[in-house]
Amino acid sequence: MTRSVLIVTPFFAPQNHSAVFRAYKLAKYLPRFDWKPIVLTVKTQYQFSEDERLLADLPGAVEIVRTRYIEPTLRGARMALGGRDRSFAATRSASSRDSNRPPTFDQHSTVRRAYRSLREKFLHMPDDYWTWAITAIRAGKKLLHDRAVDLVFTTAPPFSSLVVGSALQKAGARWIADFRDPLAYTQRLSSDSARIHWRQRNIVKQALRNADAVTIASSCFRSIYFDMFGEQNVEPVFIPTGMDTEIVSPPAGHLERRPPYLLFAGEYLPDYDSAFLEAFANALRNPDVRRTRTRLLVVGTLELNRTRMMPLIEKLDLQEHVEFLDQQPQREVYKLLSAARAGVLIPGFRSYWWTTFAKMTDYIGMRKKVLAMVPDPSESRSALTRSGLGIFLDGSSSEQSDTLARFLLSEDKLSEPNENECERYTALRQVQSFAELFESVLTRGRYSKP
Repeated sequence: MTRSVLIVTPFFAPQNHSAVFRAYKLAKYLPRFDWKPIVLTVKTQYQFSEDERLLADLPGAVEIVRTRYIEPTLRGARMALGGRDRSFAATRSASSRDSNRPPTFDQHSTVRRAYRSLREKFLHMPDDYWTWAITAIRAGKKLLHDRAVDLVFTTAPPFSSLVVGSALQKAGARWIADFRDPLAYTQRLSSDSARIHWRQRNIVKQALRNADAVTIASSCFRSIYFDMFGEQNVEPVFIPTGMDTEIVSPPAGHLERRPPYLLFAGEYLPDYDSAFLEAFANALRNPDVRRTRTRLLVVGTLELNRTRMMPLIEKLDLQEHVEFLDQQPQREVYKLLSAARAGVLIPGFRSYWWTTFAKMTDYIGMRKKVLAMVPDPSESRSALTRSGLGIFLDGSSSEQSDTLARFLLSEDKLSEPNENECERYTALRQVQSFAELFESVLTRGRYSKP
Protein backbone atom coordinates (compact mmCIF):
# COMPACT_ATOMS: atom_id res chain seq x y z
CA MET A 1 0.00 0.00 0.00
CA THR A 2 1.36 3.43 -0.97
CA ARG A 3 1.54 6.00 1.81
CA SER A 4 1.89 9.76 1.35
CA VAL A 5 4.27 12.24 2.92
CA LEU A 6 4.05 16.02 2.71
CA ILE A 7 7.56 17.46 2.23
CA VAL A 8 7.66 21.09 3.39
CA THR A 9 10.47 23.35 2.17
CA PRO A 10 10.77 26.68 0.32
CA PHE A 11 13.91 25.32 -1.37
CA PHE A 12 12.97 22.97 -4.18
CA ALA A 13 13.48 22.39 -7.89
CA PRO A 14 13.97 24.09 -10.25
CA GLN A 15 16.13 25.97 -7.74
CA ASN A 16 19.70 24.71 -8.08
CA HIS A 17 21.65 25.24 -4.86
CA SER A 18 22.84 23.11 -1.97
CA ALA A 19 19.81 23.70 0.27
CA VAL A 20 17.56 22.04 -2.32
CA PHE A 21 19.01 18.58 -2.67
CA ARG A 22 18.26 16.84 0.63
CA ALA A 23 14.51 17.25 0.09
CA TYR A 24 14.80 16.89 -3.69
CA LYS A 25 16.48 13.47 -3.50
CA LEU A 26 13.95 12.40 -0.90
CA ALA A 27 11.09 13.27 -3.26
CA LYS A 28 12.84 11.72 -6.25
CA TYR A 29 13.44 8.28 -4.74
CA LEU A 30 10.67 7.82 -2.14
CA PRO A 31 8.25 6.31 -4.72
CA ARG A 32 10.63 3.33 -4.95
CA PHE A 33 9.83 2.64 -1.29
CA ASP A 34 6.04 2.85 -1.76
CA TRP A 35 5.70 6.45 -0.63
CA LYS A 36 3.98 9.22 -2.58
CA PRO A 37 5.73 12.57 -2.04
CA ILE A 38 3.71 15.78 -2.07
CA VAL A 39 6.04 18.79 -1.99
CA LEU A 40 4.79 22.04 -0.45
CA THR A 41 7.03 24.89 -1.59
CA VAL A 42 7.09 28.49 -2.84
CA LYS A 43 5.44 29.79 -6.00
CA THR A 44 7.98 32.59 -6.47
CA GLN A 45 11.69 32.57 -5.64
CA TYR A 46 13.86 35.65 -5.78
CA GLN A 47 17.48 34.69 -5.29
CA PHE A 48 18.74 31.42 -6.74
CA SER A 49 19.79 29.98 -10.08
CA GLU A 50 17.53 27.37 -11.66
CA ASP A 51 17.86 24.11 -13.58
CA GLU A 52 14.63 23.02 -15.24
CA ARG A 53 16.06 19.55 -15.81
CA LEU A 54 15.70 18.89 -12.09
CA LEU A 55 11.93 18.97 -12.51
CA ALA A 56 12.09 16.77 -15.59
CA ASP A 57 14.06 14.14 -13.66
CA LEU A 58 11.37 13.72 -10.99
CA PRO A 59 9.06 10.69 -11.33
CA GLY A 60 5.42 11.28 -12.17
CA ALA A 61 4.36 10.25 -8.65
CA VAL A 62 5.82 13.47 -7.21
CA GLU A 63 3.20 16.18 -6.76
CA ILE A 64 4.34 19.77 -6.21
CA VAL A 65 2.07 22.35 -4.57
CA ARG A 66 3.35 25.93 -4.73
CA THR A 67 1.90 28.66 -2.54
CA ARG A 68 2.33 32.41 -2.54
CA TYR A 69 5.51 33.89 -1.12
CA ILE A 70 6.02 37.65 -0.83
CA GLU A 71 9.61 38.40 0.04
CA PRO A 72 9.60 40.92 2.94
CA THR A 73 11.62 43.48 0.97
CA LEU A 74 10.83 46.51 -1.17
CA ARG A 75 11.23 44.22 -4.17
CA GLY A 76 8.67 41.75 -2.82
CA ALA A 77 6.24 44.49 -1.77
CA ARG A 78 6.39 46.17 -5.17
CA MET A 79 5.72 42.90 -6.95
CA ALA A 80 2.79 42.13 -4.64
CA LEU A 81 1.28 45.53 -5.47
CA GLY A 82 1.50 44.87 -9.20
CA GLY A 83 4.94 46.23 -9.92
CA ARG A 84 7.55 44.83 -12.26
CA ASP A 85 8.38 41.13 -11.82
CA ARG A 86 11.66 40.97 -9.90
CA SER A 87 11.74 37.21 -9.28
CA PHE A 88 14.85 35.32 -10.27
CA ALA A 89 13.12 33.72 -13.23
CA ALA A 90 12.23 37.17 -14.56
CA THR A 91 15.47 39.01 -13.97
CA ARG A 92 18.22 36.34 -14.10
CA SER A 93 20.74 39.00 -13.18
CA ALA A 94 23.43 39.12 -10.55
CA SER A 95 21.76 42.03 -8.79
CA SER A 96 18.63 39.96 -8.19
CA ARG A 97 20.61 37.65 -5.89
CA ASP A 98 20.90 40.31 -3.20
CA SER A 99 17.54 40.38 -1.49
CA ASN A 100 18.81 43.10 0.85
CA ARG A 101 19.42 45.62 -1.93
CA PRO A 102 16.64 48.16 -2.42
CA PRO A 103 16.80 49.28 -6.03
CA THR A 104 17.28 53.03 -5.54
CA PHE A 105 18.97 53.65 -2.17
CA ASP A 106 22.61 54.59 -1.80
CA GLN A 107 24.56 51.80 -0.07
CA HIS A 108 25.54 53.99 2.91
CA SER A 109 22.61 56.39 3.07
CA THR A 110 20.54 57.00 6.17
CA VAL A 111 17.50 55.60 4.38
CA ARG A 112 19.49 52.48 3.49
CA ARG A 113 20.51 51.91 7.11
CA ALA A 114 16.95 52.46 8.30
CA TYR A 115 15.69 49.98 5.70
CA ARG A 116 18.15 47.30 6.82
CA SER A 117 17.31 47.91 10.47
CA LEU A 118 13.61 47.55 9.71
CA ARG A 119 14.19 44.25 7.92
CA GLU A 120 16.50 42.77 10.53
CA LYS A 121 14.52 43.81 13.60
CA PHE A 122 10.94 43.50 12.41
CA LEU A 123 10.61 41.72 9.06
CA HIS A 124 12.70 38.62 9.84
CA MET A 125 10.28 37.11 12.33
CA PRO A 126 11.57 34.44 12.40
CA ASP A 127 13.13 34.77 8.91
CA ASP A 128 12.44 35.88 5.33
CA TYR A 129 9.96 33.07 4.73
CA TRP A 130 7.26 33.93 7.28
CA THR A 131 4.91 35.19 4.55
CA TRP A 132 5.20 31.82 2.81
CA ALA A 133 4.56 29.98 6.08
CA ILE A 134 1.13 31.60 6.30
CA THR A 135 0.04 30.30 2.89
CA ALA A 136 1.82 26.96 3.39
CA ILE A 137 -0.04 26.26 6.64
CA ARG A 138 -3.37 26.96 4.96
CA ALA A 139 -2.53 24.76 1.96
CA GLY A 140 -1.02 22.07 4.19
CA LYS A 141 -4.17 21.76 6.29
CA LYS A 142 -6.24 21.39 3.13
CA LEU A 143 -3.90 18.67 1.86
CA LEU A 144 -4.14 16.82 5.18
CA HIS A 145 -7.91 16.82 4.85
CA ASP A 146 -8.21 16.13 1.12
CA ARG A 147 -5.38 13.63 0.61
CA ALA A 148 -5.27 11.81 3.95
CA VAL A 149 -1.53 12.56 4.22
CA ASP A 150 0.21 10.07 6.51
CA LEU A 151 3.22 12.17 7.57
CA VAL A 152 4.61 15.69 7.36
CA PHE A 153 8.35 16.13 6.79
CA THR A 154 9.93 19.56 7.21
CA THR A 155 13.57 20.41 6.57
CA ALA A 156 15.23 23.47 8.09
CA PRO A 157 16.58 26.05 7.60
CA PRO A 158 14.55 28.16 7.34
CA PHE A 159 12.90 28.41 10.74
CA SER A 160 9.58 28.97 8.96
CA SER A 161 9.57 25.34 7.82
CA LEU A 162 9.43 24.34 11.49
CA VAL A 163 6.58 26.78 12.06
CA VAL A 164 4.61 25.06 9.28
CA GLY A 165 5.41 21.61 10.66
CA SER A 166 4.28 22.54 14.16
CA ALA A 167 0.98 23.95 12.86
CA LEU A 168 0.27 20.85 10.79
CA GLN A 169 1.08 18.58 13.73
CA LYS A 170 -1.51 20.48 15.78
CA ALA A 171 -3.93 19.86 12.91
CA GLY A 172 -3.48 16.11 13.41
CA ALA A 173 -0.42 15.11 11.37
CA ARG A 174 2.59 13.18 12.52
CA TRP A 175 5.67 15.34 12.03
CA ILE A 176 9.32 14.59 11.23
CA ALA A 177 11.53 17.66 11.78
CA ASP A 178 14.78 17.58 9.80
CA PHE A 179 17.75 19.88 10.57
CA ARG A 180 20.38 20.53 7.91
CA ASP A 181 22.11 23.07 10.19
CA PRO A 182 22.09 23.58 14.00
CA LEU A 183 19.66 26.50 13.86
CA ALA A 184 19.88 29.16 16.61
CA TYR A 185 23.32 27.85 17.61
CA THR A 186 25.72 30.27 15.93
CA GLN A 187 25.55 33.94 14.98
CA ARG A 188 25.50 32.98 11.31
CA LEU A 189 22.39 30.86 11.90
CA SER A 190 20.57 33.35 14.13
CA SER A 191 19.21 36.87 13.99
CA ASP A 192 21.23 39.76 15.42
CA SER A 193 18.03 40.99 17.04
CA ALA A 194 17.66 39.61 20.57
CA ARG A 195 13.88 39.60 20.23
CA ILE A 196 13.93 37.59 16.99
CA HIS A 197 16.69 35.30 18.23
CA TRP A 198 14.56 34.43 21.26
CA ARG A 199 11.74 33.53 18.87
CA GLN A 200 14.06 31.45 16.66
CA ARG A 201 15.49 29.60 19.62
CA ASN A 202 12.02 28.83 20.94
CA ILE A 203 10.89 27.48 17.54
CA VAL A 204 13.85 25.06 17.54
CA LYS A 205 13.27 24.05 21.17
CA GLN A 206 9.60 23.30 20.54
CA ALA A 207 10.38 21.31 17.39
CA LEU A 208 12.91 19.17 19.25
CA ARG A 209 10.44 18.66 22.08
CA ASN A 210 7.25 18.01 20.11
CA ALA A 211 8.12 16.43 16.75
CA ASP A 212 7.39 12.73 16.38
CA ALA A 213 10.92 12.25 15.04
CA VAL A 214 13.96 14.46 14.53
CA THR A 215 16.56 13.88 11.83
CA ILE A 216 19.90 15.65 11.46
CA ALA A 217 22.39 16.05 8.61
CA SER A 218 25.43 15.98 10.92
CA SER A 219 25.87 13.67 13.89
CA CYS A 220 27.28 16.41 16.13
CA PHE A 221 23.91 18.20 16.19
CA ARG A 222 22.89 15.77 18.93
CA SER A 223 25.55 17.18 21.26
CA ILE A 224 24.89 20.77 20.23
CA TYR A 225 21.19 20.57 20.98
CA PHE A 226 21.79 18.66 24.19
CA ASP A 227 24.05 21.49 25.33
CA MET A 228 21.47 24.09 24.30
CA PHE A 229 18.27 22.48 25.58
CA GLY A 230 19.13 19.39 27.60
CA GLU A 231 17.61 15.94 27.14
CA GLN A 232 14.90 15.77 24.46
CA ASN A 233 11.86 13.56 24.14
CA VAL A 234 13.17 11.94 20.97
CA GLU A 235 16.66 10.89 19.92
CA PRO A 236 17.81 12.78 16.80
CA VAL A 237 18.63 10.37 13.97
CA PHE A 238 21.69 11.08 11.84
CA ILE A 239 20.93 10.57 8.13
CA PRO A 240 23.63 11.92 5.79
CA THR A 241 22.63 13.69 2.62
CA GLY A 242 23.53 11.48 -0.33
CA MET A 243 24.96 12.11 -3.78
CA ASP A 244 22.79 10.97 -6.67
CA THR A 245 24.73 8.09 -8.22
CA GLU A 246 22.13 7.62 -10.95
CA ILE A 247 22.97 10.89 -12.68
CA VAL A 248 26.71 10.25 -12.69
CA SER A 249 28.01 9.76 -16.20
CA PRO A 250 31.54 9.37 -17.55
CA PRO A 251 33.49 12.60 -18.01
CA ALA A 252 33.13 14.19 -21.43
CA GLY A 253 36.10 13.81 -23.75
CA HIS A 254 37.25 17.39 -23.30
CA LEU A 255 37.49 16.82 -19.53
CA GLU A 256 39.65 13.77 -19.99
CA ARG A 257 41.97 15.69 -22.32
CA ARG A 258 42.34 18.80 -20.17
CA PRO A 259 45.27 19.22 -17.73
CA PRO A 260 44.80 17.57 -14.33
CA TYR A 261 42.87 19.63 -11.80
CA LEU A 262 41.64 19.83 -8.24
CA LEU A 263 37.96 20.75 -7.84
CA PHE A 264 36.55 23.36 -5.49
CA ALA A 265 32.75 23.48 -5.86
CA GLY A 266 30.57 26.12 -4.23
CA GLU A 267 31.05 29.69 -3.08
CA TYR A 268 34.33 30.84 -1.64
CA LEU A 269 33.05 32.60 1.47
CA PRO A 270 34.62 35.82 2.79
CA ASP A 271 35.67 34.18 6.06
CA TYR A 272 37.47 31.26 4.40
CA ASP A 273 41.13 30.84 5.27
CA SER A 274 43.71 31.75 2.62
CA ALA A 275 46.00 28.90 3.72
CA PHE A 276 45.09 26.50 0.90
CA LEU A 277 45.89 28.94 -1.89
CA GLU A 278 49.16 29.76 -0.12
CA ALA A 279 50.00 26.05 0.16
CA PHE A 280 49.11 25.56 -3.50
CA ALA A 281 51.39 28.45 -4.52
CA ASN A 282 54.23 27.07 -2.39
CA ALA A 283 53.80 23.55 -3.80
CA LEU A 284 54.03 24.94 -7.33
CA ARG A 285 57.49 26.31 -6.59
CA ASN A 286 58.62 22.69 -6.86
CA PRO A 287 59.56 22.21 -10.55
CA ASP A 288 58.25 18.63 -10.52
CA VAL A 289 54.87 19.83 -9.27
CA ARG A 290 54.75 22.54 -11.92
CA ARG A 291 55.38 19.94 -14.60
CA THR A 292 52.17 18.12 -13.58
CA ARG A 293 50.30 21.21 -14.92
CA THR A 294 47.74 20.77 -12.13
CA ARG A 295 45.16 23.54 -11.84
CA LEU A 296 42.58 24.49 -9.25
CA LEU A 297 39.15 24.50 -10.90
CA VAL A 298 36.66 26.70 -9.02
CA VAL A 299 33.01 25.98 -9.88
CA GLY A 300 30.34 28.23 -8.43
CA THR A 301 28.78 31.67 -8.68
CA LEU A 302 31.31 33.29 -10.99
CA GLU A 303 30.92 36.90 -9.91
CA LEU A 304 31.27 36.09 -6.21
CA ASN A 305 34.17 33.66 -6.53
CA ARG A 306 36.19 35.90 -8.83
CA THR A 307 35.65 38.95 -6.64
CA ARG A 308 36.66 37.17 -3.46
CA MET A 309 39.55 35.07 -4.77
CA MET A 310 41.27 37.12 -7.46
CA PRO A 311 43.10 39.56 -5.13
CA LEU A 312 44.77 36.65 -3.34
CA ILE A 313 45.36 34.74 -6.59
CA GLU A 314 47.13 37.77 -8.07
CA LYS A 315 49.13 38.30 -4.89
CA LEU A 316 50.33 34.68 -5.02
CA ASP A 317 50.90 34.77 -8.80
CA LEU A 318 48.46 31.91 -9.38
CA GLN A 319 46.62 33.35 -12.40
CA GLU A 320 47.83 30.57 -14.71
CA HIS A 321 46.95 27.86 -12.19
CA VAL A 322 43.35 28.74 -11.22
CA GLU A 323 40.35 28.45 -13.55
CA PHE A 324 36.80 29.63 -12.84
CA LEU A 325 33.51 28.18 -14.10
CA ASP A 326 30.08 29.61 -13.35
CA GLN A 327 27.52 27.63 -11.35
CA GLN A 328 26.69 24.34 -13.07
CA PRO A 329 23.79 21.86 -12.92
CA GLN A 330 24.48 19.08 -10.45
CA ARG A 331 25.04 16.42 -13.12
CA GLU A 332 27.71 18.64 -14.72
CA VAL A 333 29.42 19.11 -11.36
CA TYR A 334 29.44 15.33 -11.00
CA LYS A 335 31.18 15.00 -14.36
CA LEU A 336 33.79 17.52 -13.31
CA LEU A 337 34.28 15.76 -9.97
CA SER A 338 34.58 12.37 -11.64
CA ALA A 339 37.53 13.62 -13.72
CA ALA A 340 39.20 15.58 -10.91
CA ARG A 341 42.28 14.34 -9.08
CA ALA A 342 40.65 15.32 -5.78
CA GLY A 343 37.98 17.49 -4.27
CA VAL A 344 39.00 20.48 -2.20
CA LEU A 345 37.50 21.49 1.17
CA ILE A 346 39.17 24.64 2.47
CA PRO A 347 37.12 26.65 4.98
CA GLY A 348 40.07 26.82 7.38
CA PHE A 349 40.96 25.52 10.81
CA ARG A 350 38.57 27.75 12.79
CA SER A 351 35.50 27.54 10.57
CA TYR A 352 32.26 25.57 10.81
CA TRP A 353 33.39 22.62 12.91
CA TRP A 354 29.79 21.40 13.10
CA THR A 355 29.02 20.87 9.42
CA THR A 356 29.77 18.23 6.81
CA PHE A 357 29.46 20.72 3.88
CA ALA A 358 27.14 19.98 0.99
CA LYS A 359 29.88 19.32 -1.54
CA MET A 360 31.79 17.05 0.84
CA THR A 361 28.88 14.61 0.85
CA ASP A 362 29.21 14.42 -2.94
CA TYR A 363 32.94 13.79 -2.63
CA ILE A 364 32.36 10.92 -0.20
CA GLY A 365 29.53 9.39 -2.23
CA MET A 366 31.76 9.41 -5.30
CA ARG A 367 34.73 7.93 -3.39
CA LYS A 368 36.88 10.92 -4.35
CA LYS A 369 39.93 11.88 -2.29
CA VAL A 370 39.53 15.22 -0.50
CA LEU A 371 42.29 17.73 0.22
CA ALA A 372 40.97 19.31 3.38
CA MET A 373 41.80 22.22 5.63
CA VAL A 374 39.16 21.79 8.33
CA PRO A 375 39.08 22.18 12.12
CA ASP A 376 40.38 19.46 14.41
CA PRO A 377 38.09 18.17 15.78
CA SER A 378 35.21 18.72 13.38
CA GLU A 379 32.31 16.85 11.82
CA SER A 380 33.95 17.08 8.40
CA ARG A 381 37.24 15.63 9.64
CA SER A 382 35.42 12.77 11.35
CA ALA A 383 33.39 11.96 8.22
CA LEU A 384 36.43 12.11 5.94
CA THR A 385 38.42 9.94 8.35
CA ARG A 386 35.67 7.31 8.59
CA SER A 387 35.35 7.19 4.81
CA GLY A 388 39.11 6.91 4.30
CA LEU A 389 39.10 9.83 1.86
CA GLY A 390 40.60 12.69 3.82
CA ILE A 391 44.05 14.09 3.03
CA PHE A 392 44.48 16.70 5.74
CA LEU A 393 46.77 19.65 5.10
CA ASP A 394 47.75 20.18 8.73
CA GLY A 395 50.73 21.64 10.52
CA SER A 396 52.92 24.56 9.52
CA SER A 397 52.65 26.24 6.11
CA SER A 398 55.67 24.25 4.88
CA GLU A 399 54.11 20.99 6.10
CA GLN A 400 50.86 21.88 4.33
CA SER A 401 52.58 22.57 1.01
CA ASP A 402 54.74 19.43 1.37
CA THR A 403 51.65 17.26 1.90
CA LEU A 404 49.98 18.83 -1.11
CA ALA A 405 53.10 18.41 -3.26
CA ARG A 406 53.42 14.73 -2.35
CA PHE A 407 49.81 14.16 -3.33
CA LEU A 408 50.22 15.94 -6.67
CA LEU A 409 53.34 13.86 -7.36
CA SER A 410 51.61 10.63 -6.25
CA GLU A 411 54.39 9.94 -3.75
CA ASP A 412 52.25 8.79 -0.82
CA LYS A 413 50.41 5.48 -0.62
CA LEU A 414 46.76 6.41 -0.09
CA SER A 415 44.24 4.40 1.89
CA GLU A 416 41.36 2.63 0.18
CA PRO A 417 37.88 4.09 0.68
CA ASN A 418 35.66 2.57 3.34
CA GLU A 419 32.93 1.29 1.03
CA ASN A 420 30.28 0.84 3.72
CA GLU A 421 30.78 4.38 5.00
CA CYS A 422 30.85 5.88 1.51
CA GLU A 423 27.63 4.08 0.62
CA ARG A 424 25.87 5.95 3.45
CA TYR A 425 26.44 9.14 1.45
CA THR A 426 24.43 8.03 -1.58
CA ALA A 427 20.92 9.24 -2.35
CA LEU A 428 19.33 5.80 -2.33
CA ARG A 429 20.77 4.99 1.10
CA GLN A 430 19.62 8.39 2.36
CA VAL A 431 16.08 7.82 1.16
CA GLN A 432 16.01 4.22 2.39
CA SER A 433 16.94 5.47 5.87
CA PHE A 434 14.17 8.06 5.78
CA ALA A 435 11.64 5.50 4.52
CA GLU A 436 12.52 3.14 7.39
CA LEU A 437 12.10 6.00 9.87
CA PHE A 438 8.75 6.98 8.34
CA GLU A 439 7.54 3.40 8.71
CA SER A 440 8.61 3.34 12.34
CA VAL A 441 6.75 6.57 13.13
CA LEU A 442 3.61 5.32 11.39
CA THR A 443 3.56 1.97 13.14
CA ARG A 444 4.97 2.83 16.56
CA GLY A 445 4.32 6.53 16.99
CA ARG A 446 6.98 8.85 18.35
CA TYR A 447 10.42 7.61 17.40
CA SER A 448 12.79 6.36 20.06
CA LYS A 449 16.19 4.94 19.28
CA PRO A 450 16.13 1.12 19.19
